[in-house]
Order: sequence, then C-alpha cells, then structure tokens
Amino acid sequence: MNATPDADELHVSRSEHGNQWTVAVDFGPAASDAVTVEIVGDTAIVAVDAPGQRTEFDVPLPDDDGDITVNNGVLTIQNAA
Repeated sequence: MNATPDADELHVSRSEHGNQWTVAVDFGPAASDAVTVEIVGDTAIVAVDAPGQRTEFDVPLPDDDGDITVNNGVLTIQNAA
C-alpha cells in the first residue's frame, strides 16, 4: 500500500545562497520516525516506512555533500558550510 503522496505531490523546497544550499521535504509529523535517507552521488534516496505510508523516491541535490536531519516530519539536507 502506498498511502504517501508521490514525490511530485510532496512539498519539496530548494534554496541556494552562494556556496550554501538546502533541500527540504515536508512529510508531516506522522512520518518523523519512519524516514530514512541515503545520499548516493548527487541524489538523496528517501524512503518512508510507516503504517499506511510506504514509498521511496529520489531527490536531486545540488552536489554530493549534505548533512541530513529529520525534525517534526520535515527532512532537511544541507551542505556543510
């Protein structure tokens, strides 16, 4: 069952300021503990595995150097500045 919206339906924001960049995806608070992320090259592979929410998708990144945090259902990947 894939009850999580496709990546196209999720709110994904990207911002770049000089050499710094941030990518954020809002899954909602229900998914906070169920999100895993692996960065491969310049792509973040995001998986959500929660009851009623299962999906996996790729998020393109500006480069291959990013720190990952998940807080209150918001995944944030940003480069180390």
